[in-house]
Amino acid sequence: MKVINYTAKVLSDGHISLPHEIKEAMGLAVNSVVKITLEKDVRKEDALKAFGVWSERSDIKDGTEYVENMRGGWDERTKRIDNA
Repeated sequence: MKVINYTAKVLSDGHISLPHEIKEAMGLAVNSVVKITLEKDVRKEDALKAFGVWSERSDIKDGTEYVENMRGGWDERTKRIDNA
């Protein structure tokens, strides 16, 4: 099975067009049957936005210190659960 990966845009009518080069490389003619696997392209910029979601919070000065404080009581809580 021959496989070619490329990124396409979905057009307003829902169609996705194949570039001429891909049609030629795959030997596709009108009415050719192809298998389509869709995967949404997640852009790096969109993913990076998630890392700044707490950047506006004034109660968190240092992320590392905040996480360490959250983890601080885990040992005691784990002991209580283990002894229950």
